Amino acid sequence: MTTTSGSSSDVCDEAYVLDAAAFFASYQLYLTKNVYTVKEVIQEVKDSESLKNLQLALSAGRVEILEPGGAHRERINRLAEELNILSKLSKADLELLALASDLTERCGRVVVISDDSAVRRVATRIGAATLTIKYWRTRTRQK
Repeated sequence: MTTTSGSSSDVCDEAYVLDAAAFFASYQLYLTKNVYTVKEVIQEVKDSESLKNLQLALSAGRVEILEPGGAHRERINRLAEELNILSKLSKADLELLALASDLTERCGRVVVISDDSAVRRVATRIGAATLTIKYWRTRTRQK
């Protein structure tokens, strides 16, 4: 995992991985630490209000932009192919999921915040919990 902005710790209790829907809802303003995303998601945030709130969180150090390791990209691509949903995932989705995969090795709990059902499906398969914006509901994989 490469740090693009800020610095992540090697081990954390809980990490939140946000996709664009979370930034549209300004969810990052409600979380105080261990909030991560990828540059591809940042590039999707274009409306002025969401962009203003995102820039505020970035400048305050409340959101870190990270780059996942290559092995995690490969893992996510394989898993999405196995689930037959690779075509439903954008490059930003794949990068976000690779980051979540990377963080599952370093953090006790990883929560992916997204309204995208394909993203949530892959996230639960890698052991991450998911939270939807629309319904504010957390899901974890059933063992």
